Amino acid sequence: MEITAKDFMIGQPNFSGAAASDQYYMLLARRLAKMWDRARVLMNVGEDVRRDVVLAVTGYFQDIIADAGIWRSFSEACGKWYGRPVPFFDRPDDYIDSELNLIDVQFIIWYVIDGESEQYGHGRLSPHDPDVERLARLFHGLLDAVYEDAPTPVEYNMAVDVDFSDEQDREKAYDLSRWLFWECYLMRPSSLGTLYHGGRELLEIMKNTPEGSERDERIQEVNRRLMVENTIGPLSLSVGEWMELIVDGKYPSIDEAAEVEEGKEHRFYRQLVEATGGSRIAFVDGYDALERFVSEQMGWGKAESGHLPGMKKYGNFVLLGNPRRGLLIAHDVAQYICHPANPMYDPEAARREGHRIVTERGAAPIDLVKYLFENNLVPDVRLPFEAAGSRSLLHENWDFIARLYLQTHYRGD
Repeated sequence: MEITAKDFMIGQPNFSGAAASDQYYMLLARRLAKMWDRARVLMNVGEDVRRDVVLAVTGYFQDIIADAGIWRSFSEACGKWYGRPVPFFDRPDDYIDSELNLIDVQFIIWYVIDGESEQYGHGRLSPHDPDVERLARLFHGLLDAVYEDAPTPVEYNMAVDVDFSDEQDREKAYDLSRWLFWECYLMRPSSLGTLYHGGRELLEIMKNTPEGSERDERIQEVNRRLMVENTIGPLSLSVGEWMELIVDGKYPSIDEAAEVEEGKEHRFYRQLVEATGGSRIAFVDGYDALERFVSEQMGWGKAESGHLPGMKKYGNFVLLGNPRRGLLIAHDVAQYICHPANPMYDPEAARREGHRIVTERGAAPIDLVKYLFENNLVPDVRLPFEAAGSRSLLHENWDFIARLYLQTHYRGD
C-alpha cells in the first residue's frame, strides 16, 4: 500500500504547515505499511482502511512520544470507568501507563478496522482475532525498536498553551477542536460515521455553490454544527469534553441523575408500574395490543385515531418506565429479551441479530439498553464474531460498546 505525503499530513495537527519531525514519522508510517504488505494478514481489508490503520498507529505513537495526552486521557478514563486501561483487555503485568504498549496497538488496529471496514466492521471482527494480534506484535516490535530515539513531534502538544477562558485563544481552541473531531487518530473512525450522516448537506454545498467565500462560510457552518451536535471517539464524548479531559484533566460525569423522590415520579411511569403490578417493563405483541394496553391498562382512554399512530407499522414492543422521563417505547426488539413476562422471546433471533440494540443507532432507547444489560435480560445476545455459549466480550464490555457504536444516541436519549 502507498502512503503519500498528503495522506500523512492531513492527519497532523499542523496540516497547513510543516514540522521538523514530519519526515521521520511519514517514513515510519511507510515502514509499517510495507511490514503489513509482507505479513499478508487481513489483506481482505480494503487498502483505504489499511492505510488509515497505519496512520492511526503512527498517530498513537506520535501522541505517546510527545506525551500529548490524547491516548492518556482515553486510557485513564477507561481505567476510571471500567477498571482496565484498554477495553477488552485485562491489564498485563508489563503495561506502563502513557507509554508504548502492545494492547494499545492491538486495540487501535481493531478499532479502525471495526469502524471503517464494510467486510469486518461493526462487530464482525474480534479485538482478540489472531491476525489482529499478529499484526499488532509486528507493529509494536518496530515501534519499540525506535521508541528511545524517536524525535518529539512538538506539534502534537498544541493543547498545552490553550486557555479556554482567554478570548485571544478562541481561534486556537477552535483549530484544536476541529482537528480532534475530524482528523485525530482516536476520533476519526467515529467522525467518519458523523460525516456519513451529515455529509449529504456538505456534498450539496460543494456541488451547487460556486467556489468563493460564501461556499467556504457555508461549509464551515455545517462543520461547526456537526461538531456541536455530535459526540466522537470511542467514549462518545463531545469535542468540548475531550478538550477539557485532554487539556485540564476534567472528567465528564457519567453518573445518573439523582433519584426522583417517591410520589413525584412521572405520571406515565406510575401508570405503567400500576398496570404491570409493580414492574418497570412490559411487553406487547402488535400495535392493536399496544393501543389497548395504554388505553385500558394505563388509563389513557380511547382516542379516535389512536394514541400512537406512528407505531402502526411496528411490532414486538417493549415499554420501559423511567421515573424522570415517563414512558419509553421500543419496537421490534422484544424478541431479544429473556423475561418471564415476555411471550415473544426468541433465543435464536437474539443470538443472530440481538446485537443491533448496541450496534444500531436508534434501535432501542439507551435507558432500555442499560436496563437490559444491568438486569441480565439479554443472555443470548452476542456480537457477530462471538459463538453462542462462549465468554462474551459484549457482556463484559457492553457499556463501552454501546458508547462506541451508538455515539450521540448513547448520550441523547
